[in-house]
Amino acid sequence: MKPVHVIGAGMTRFGVLDDGIMELIGSASMSAMESASAVGESFDHIVVSSQNPDEFTGMGHLSTLTADYIGLVPAGASRIESGPSSGSSAFEAGYAMIASGLAELVLVVGAEKMSSVERGVASKILAKMMSYENETRYGATPTGLAAMITRRYMHEFGLTRDELSLIPTKAHSNGAKNPYAHFQKEVTVEKVSNARIVADPLTLYDCCPTSDGAAAVILASETMTKTLGPISESVKVIGVGHGTDYHAVQHRLSLTSFNATIEAARKAFEMADIEPAAIDVCELHDAFSILELVNMEDIGLAKKGHAIELVKEGQTSVDGTLPVNTTGGLKARGHPTGGTGVAQIHDIFMQLTGRAPNGLQVSDPQIGLAHNIGGFGNNMVVTLFANTQ
Repeated sequence: MKPVHVIGAGMTRFGVLDDGIMELIGSASMSAMESASAVGESFDHIVVSSQNPDEFTGMGHLSTLTADYIGLVPAGASRIESGPSSGSSAFEAGYAMIASGLAELVLVVGAEKMSSVERGVASKILAKMMSYENETRYGATPTGLAAMITRRYMHEFGLTRDELSLIPTKAHSNGAKNPYAHFQKEVTVEKVSNARIVADPLTLYDCCPTSDGAAAVILASETMTKTLGPISESVKVIGVGHGTDYHAVQHRLSLTSFNATIEAARKAFEMADIEPAAIDVCELHDAFSILELVNMEDIGLAKKGHAIELVKEGQTSVDGTLPVNTTGGLKARGHPTGGTGVAQIHDIFMQLTGRAPNGLQVSDPQIGLAHNIGGFGNNMVVTLFANTQ
């Protein structure tokens, strides 16, 4: 396969925003193209990720709309959807085009506009990623399943309520320093633990928000990377892994582990020919606080049942040995579902090129990882990046 580089990235703020979905896509895309010195260049393809714009906004056919809106006609254009992992699936498609020689320059942009509908309606739309036959028809919701996983994890490994509260507390601490974050204020362990119960044992602060927002990255071949700018300002894609699991949670082998993540991570690490110990910074899909712990263990960053020890020791903080979700994660940065996977890659790109927000930059990171969940744990993508400086 041919080498592939990320040469630019851009994103909007996440939150409840006035801009429509096309304005968000346009803003993130132009920022990414400016970052890559690619404004006015002829792009081979655009890959758009969005989970359900048809129901959230009443708009479809985003691929062609994007090509037209940002002035990239006649570039090829496709839309990718794999639930909340749509962003990293779109990135995977763009990567494959360049690695195979089909393209030299590709724009990947992910977006969701979720505030156009009432929160209850948004919840029903999101629940469509779950199994109707086994889950939603009986009243299950993503939050309900996360609560069930949390309770089981507490039972198996002795995790306490206040220990779990360390996850959103760290997320909000980082989000408070991130100008793009949906939530930019800190919270305490006590506030998290004593907040309103959403689904026992999860409180309000254990659950990510529904957000508006978009993020974009520019992918280029090595030749195009050298043409547009110093290769030292790019980030090389060194591993991509994708895995699935049975649609319904009840059909899986474990409530406290996602086999799709294990498989995706295995593929990514094999492709990159590195071990989990090589990771310097990572963005993990923490739509619910318990998932950060489960993801760390499934990826191989911590032993089963022991991820919380790394959190308590400060190792997952920005200045720790394994910084996790330095810009606030889904919990504080926000979760516009189709945009999240691309935002994670944006954040890793910024870290590896030394351009993270003030107070959030990790010291001299060389290898970064992004992990994105689709469905409720049934469609996962893990992507690995290396510093080229």
